[in-house]
Amino acid sequence: MEPKPSRPFRSWLTQPIAETAAPLPSTDPALPVLVVGAGPAGLAAMAGLKQAGVAFQGVEGHSRVGGIWDQTNPLSSVYDGMQTNTSRHTTHLGPPMPAEWPDYPHSSQARTYLADFARERQLDSHIWCSTRFENARKSPTGSWIVTLQRADQQQPTELECRAVVFATGVHHQERRVVPPQLWEEAKAAELDVRHSSQYRGAAEFAGKRVLIVGIGNSGSDIADMISRTASRTVLAVRSTPWIVPSMVFGRPSDQLADDTTNWLPYWIQLTSFQLIQRLYIGHPRKLGLDSPNYQLLEKFAITDRGFMQAVREGRVILRSNVTSLKDGTATFAKPDQAAEPFDAVIFATGYNRRYPLLDDPTDGKNLADALSFLIFHRTEPGLAYMAETIATRGCWPIFAEQGNAMAAYFAAEQRGGKNVAAFNARRGLPSPDFKGKVFSKADGFHVDYHRYTKALQDLGAWLER
Repeated sequence: MEPKPSRPFRSWLTQPIAETAAPLPSTDPALPVLVVGAGPAGLAAMAGLKQAGVAFQGVEGHSRVGGIWDQTNPLSSVYDGMQTNTSRHTTHLGPPMPAEWPDYPHSSQARTYLADFARERQLDSHIWCSTRFENARKSPTGSWIVTLQRADQQQPTELECRAVVFATGVHHQERRVVPPQLWEEAKAAELDVRHSSQYRGAAEFAGKRVLIVGIGNSGSDIADMISRTASRTVLAVRSTPWIVPSMVFGRPSDQLADDTTNWLPYWIQLTSFQLIQRLYIGHPRKLGLDSPNYQLLEKFAITDRGFMQAVREGRVILRSNVTSLKDGTATFAKPDQAAEPFDAVIFATGYNRRYPLLDDPTDGKNLADALSFLIFHRTEPGLAYMAETIATRGCWPIFAEQGNAMAAYFAAEQRGGKNVAAFNARRGLPSPDFKGKVFSKADGFHVDYHRYTKALQDLGAWLER
């Protein structure tokens, strides 16, 4: 007996559609689907297509698979000693990570997992490595003519495709964001200045006065590492996040939450997490920070991996937002915090989410609105995106579900499935609610893991009818 669709999916399915809307053209199943990128998202997309019997071709700009998890990739943001932000229990593409690996695997182990996955699923023969996507245009027949640049060829090559699936990621060096004024002031003062995606290890900062701007997972981890070698380490905080423990009762916090609390009412989950946060970490005010302007679970929290101990020991000094770096001296937003000079600045100031051939209707405020189910282009059946989502557990299993849903569409289209036209008529409608009460103050790429993956499974089952 087929499982009952979730309420969010049923609500989406019953939305009224415009009867006068022109039907969207079908893609050509005689052509392959092109998957751009061979990191976890790209490999999940290829695995989904292969399982569904949809022909595809993968391309990867680096010389081997793994995406940013391969530190030899010039775009990688991985630094020495980096571990996954989520535990191995919730970070996988289906097959579990080896039980003998640490709860939070090293980046090299993550890359090994991805390489093994590609080999075991027989994806390697479908991937052209050292091949960059340059651009794409629609042909008169509705296919996509994609321009690719292969490292072993001087001239670009063109490939005609049925559709293009972009798994181009967010957390890599081409997407880094820095505050322009502070960056230029630091460069003018001839400081050692870089984005966190360019950081590789603490040794080169030995004996230096280092300022880290930004307190996300990367900023807090890097501050802890650098404080072991630098003469002074200051972390500037613009807006205070909640900080949560990486381990609770001897188990990874994301595994514990997923196994024991996801079925509970939201208020019980929130109360439980607040109690654990206070017990293991404490309120940020105890660190001299302002109170967060949101409740725990309303936005993504950062995970403590030693950062709290570094602050308590005085190895990392917390300061308010940086307002100037003129002449290499940092001034801070709070007037009671004295200005001080630095030798190096690391901007852990995040990344700009952008995807090829996708116009943002809200000018960067919520790109999620441009995608149906956070995957499908709203007006082009031949464009799909493996958009990275943020949940209270690993995003890799979400990639696997996205890949299955995306593949279900193309498989249904090539066999003439009865619900393909119905889906195309609904592409432009608002997607189901993937949040519930979780991440209510975050953008649309922050999701309730179980709510979102169930909607993807419902979509796939509906398309397969």
